[in-house]
Amino acid sequence: MNETDKGLLTIALLFSLSFSAAQEKAHLEIDSPFASFVEEDFPFFTQTVDARKFSDAPEPNNLTPRGIIVKAGNGYFGCFDPDLLRWSLLWKESKEGEYLTMDGMGPGSYRLPNRKSSAGQEELPRPIGTAVAMNPLRPGVVAGFKLLDDPRERGAAEEVELGLGPIPATMGRFQGLRLVGDGVQIEYTISGILIKERLSSEDGKLLREIEIAAREEPLIFMWGGGEDGWAIRSPSTTTTSAFFQIDENGHASSGDHEPFPTTKPTPLRWKETVKTGPPIAPEKDAPWVFDNLPIPVPNPWKRNVRLADLEFFPDGRAALVTFDGDVWIVSGLESDNGAVWSRFASGLHEPQSLCLVQNVIHVFDRNGIMRLHDTDNNGEADWYENFSNIVPQTAETREFPMDMIATKDGDFYLAKGGQIGSTIGKVNGTVVKVSGDGLSYEIISTGLRQPYLGYDRENDILTSSDQQGNWKPATPIYRIERGRYFGFMPEKFKDKVPQPAPINSPEVWIPHFINQSGASQVWLKENSRMGTLNGSLIHIGYNRPEIFKIYLNESGQQGAVVPLLSGFPSGILNGRINPIDGFLYLCGFEIWGTSGSQISGLFRVRPGSAPSWTPRQIRAEKRGVLIEFEHPISKDLAIELSRYSVDRWNYRQTHEYGSGNFKLDGEPGQESVPVSSVEVSNDGRSLFFGLPGMAPSHSLRLTYRLPVPDSVQVETAYLTIHSLEEMDLTALGFASNEVDLTKKSGPAAGDIFVEPTAERGREVSVRYGCIACHATGDSAAPAPQVSGAAGAQMAVGPPWIGLWNAARTFTDGSAIKNADETYLRESILDPPRRVAVGYETEKTGVGMPSYLGVLKDNEIDSILMYIRSLPKK
Repeated sequence: MNETDKGLLTIALLFSLSFSAAQEKAHLEIDSPFASFVEEDFPFFTQTVDARKFSDAPEPNNLTPRGIIVKAGNGYFGCFDPDLLRWSLLWKESKEGEYLTMDGMGPGSYRLPNRKSSAGQEELPRPIGTAVAMNPLRPGVVAGFKLLDDPRERGAAEEVELGLGPIPATMGRFQGLRLVGDGVQIEYTISGILIKERLSSEDGKLLREIEIAAREEPLIFMWGGGEDGWAIRSPSTTTTSAFFQIDENGHASSGDHEPFPTTKPTPLRWKETVKTGPPIAPEKDAPWVFDNLPIPVPNPWKRNVRLADLEFFPDGRAALVTFDGDVWIVSGLESDNGAVWSRFASGLHEPQSLCLVQNVIHVFDRNGIMRLHDTDNNGEADWYENFSNIVPQTAETREFPMDMIATKDGDFYLAKGGQIGSTIGKVNGTVVKVSGDGLSYEIISTGLRQPYLGYDRENDILTSSDQQGNWKPATPIYRIERGRYFGFMPEKFKDKVPQPAPINSPEVWIPHFINQSGASQVWLKENSRMGTLNGSLIHIGYNRPEIFKIYLNESGQQGAVVPLLSGFPSGILNGRINPIDGFLYLCGFEIWGTSGSQISGLFRVRPGSAPSWTPRQIRAEKRGVLIEFEHPISKDLAIELSRYSVDRWNYRQTHEYGSGNFKLDGEPGQESVPVSSVEVSNDGRSLFFGLPGMAPSHSLRLTYRLPVPDSVQVETAYLTIHSLEEMDLTALGFASNEVDLTKKSGPAAGDIFVEPTAERGREVSVRYGCIACHATGDSAAPAPQVSGAAGAQMAVGPPWIGLWNAARTFTDGSAIKNADETYLRESILDPPRRVAVGYETEKTGVGMPSYLGVLKDNEIDSILMYIRSLPKK
C-alpha cells in the first residue's frame, strides 16, 4: 500500500461510523495532493488517544490527553503519557494494517480542510487492533514504593476530568524526546533520577529498553494493569540498563540489558529544500497593500502546509509552525526573487504559536511548551525538550493551545481555549503566566472563549481578542491584567451555574459584521517601517481576513477601531515584523471557514504609494468626537454636515449566542446621533464633531466621506465609550473651545430609501459573513463543514439551497411545512427560538447570533429575496 492509498484509507476510516458503503467508496477516490497525515519515516507523533472502549478495555478511564505515539516496528505501537510517565497503551495494529483512527481536529482536517471534530471528547483518535498492555491512571514509575492512585489534584468542576496536567515535579518530570538514529528516545526523571526509554519490537514481542542513572533507592516500573504488573530495579551506584519484553498476550519478562550504545548523529530526514517563486504583487495601489508569498506546496514529502504562526530570527530568517505539527525554517522572505524553505521539526500536536527566546524555537502545542534544539547542527531538530508542561490540558477538541507570548522578563503568557462539549478542565478559557524556568504557572485572567494575544514589550501591555458566542455579544479587545474575569461560560452551564463575578468590560467592542472572528494583535514598534502605522496596535480578523487599527485609551475608559486592509485570500491568525525590511508578515490557514480561496497563506503587508487617511487618533468627549489625521483636509468640505452619519447601540451580554443591537433605552435597533457641527483645527489635521446627547455606548459608528478634494472615499470608525472625558480644544490646536450642539434639520443618510433586490441580498450575505455558515451553491464561497457526533458531515448552519418553502423539523419537537418569509425573518432576528434538528450548538460547536438591529429592513428583505432566488437543490 503506497502513501497515497494509506492516506485515502485513513479518510475512509474517518467516515466509517456513519457513512454508507457508497459514500466510503467515494471518499476512497478523493484526489488529494497530500500524503498521509502521519509520515511513515518519522518515529513518533503526538496525539490524544482514547482507549476507553478499546479491546474490552480493563481500564475504562484510559484516555490520554497528551499522547506520544511511538512506532515500535512490526505493527507494534506504544502511547506514552508524559503527564503520568506511563505507557498508557501498548498495542498491535489490525490485520488490515490500521492502528489509529485519525479523528481529532488536526488529522481529521488534514486532507479535508473544512472537516472539524465535534466539540467535547466523543470524537477522538481511537486505537485499532489488539491491546498488548494497558496501564491505569497512576504514575508509570515511582521511587521507593508502589503508588496505586493518581496523585494529582482533581479539577474543580468535575471529578471525571482527566486533563489534570503532570504529576508533581518532585515525584517525576518528563524531560523530552531525543531522536536517536531512526528511532526516538523518551527521557524523564523520577525523584531526580534520569531515565531513558526506547520502544522496539523483535521476534513478535515488544521490547522496552531502559537506561537508569545511579540511584540510592529502588525504582518500581509499571508494565501492565493489575496489582502484579510491577518490576523493581534495585539501588545502584552506577548507570544500569534493563528491559521489559511483552508478547501479544501481555505476558512480560524483565532483566538486565546491554548499556545503551554511543549513538552517531541522527541522519538528515529532509535533505531537500523547497524554492518558492516570487511574491504575487497587489493588483492596485493603496495606502496599505500586501504581497501574497508562495508557500512550499507542492514539496518532496507531499506534506500539507497550514501555517499557524511565524517568528523572525535577527538575520531575517523565519521559523514557521503548521497546525499539522511541523516547523519550517525559511530564508529570503523579504526578497522579490522567492524564498528557500527547509523542514526543521515534526510530530507536534496541533500547535498554533511559536516564539524565539535567545534564538531558540519554542512551540506551544497541546503537550505544553516544547523547546526545539539542533544539537548536532545539521539543520534539523533532534532534541524536543519539554520546557514546560505544567499547565493542564484536557482532551476537549476545543481546548486549543491558542496563543503564546514571550515577555521581556523571560516569562510566557499562554492563551487557552475555553469552549467545551463535555467537561471543563482546570484552565479552560484562561490566560496563564508560566515562569521563566517553566516549573510553575499562575492564572491571570479568566472567562475567555477562544482568546488570541498581543503584547507591547515596550510598555509591558498584554491584550487579547475573543470570539463571539455565549456571553460574547461581539468581538472584544481586552486588556489582560491579573484577576480580570471576562464572562464566558460554556453552553453546558447555561442552567447550572450563575455568573460567578462581575464581568470586566473590553477596551473595544468590534461589531460582528465587520470582524466575525478575532485573532491575534501585533504592535508595530521594534524594527517597524510601516510608515504612519508605526507604533500602532494592529488587530487581525480571521473569518473575513482583514486587519484593523485599534486605539486604546490610557485610562481604559474608551477605545476605537478602524478597518485597514482586507481581501487576504486565506484566513490569517498571527503576524510579526521582519527585522530586515520592517514590514508586517501575516500567516494563517483555513479550518473554521473564511471568505478566502486558499487553504493557507503567507503575506507581506507594506505601505503603498497612496496617501493614508487612517486616523492618527480618535477620542470621544462629552460634546462629541475628535479625529486627528496625518495630513491636512479641506476645511470647506469638512464643514458639510451631509458628509457624516453617526449612530450607536449597545449589546446585551447574556448566555445567548451573540447579541442583537439595542438602543440606549433598551429598545431593539440602532439610534441615529445628529451631527450638529464640525470644527477644524488650525493646522487642518483634526476634526471635532459636535454630537448632542453624547453618552456611554458599546458601539458608536462614525461614517464619513473623506473631506479631501476629488475623493469619494468613505471611511468608518467604531468607538466604545465607557465614560466621557472633557477636552480643552484650544490646547489641541482649535481656535475655540466652544462647540455648537444645536440640532440641524434635514434628512439623515440612513433615511434614504433603498430598493431591496436579490443581488443586494447576496452582497449583504457576503459582507456579514452569512455564506461562511450557510451553503448557497456559490462556488466562490463554499460553506465550511463540521462533523457531527457520529462523524457525519454537515454545514455549520442549514444550507440556503432549497430552503425556501422547505419543510423544517425543530429540536423542540415542532415542525413547519414551509420555510416562508415569516420563519426566515424570525431565524435572522431571533435564531435560538427554533433550531433545526442537526444544527444544535453542542453538535456544531457554534451558534448563530441575532441580527436584530444589526441589519436594516431593506437588507433583511434583500436576503430573503436572495434565498428565494436560489435553486431548490
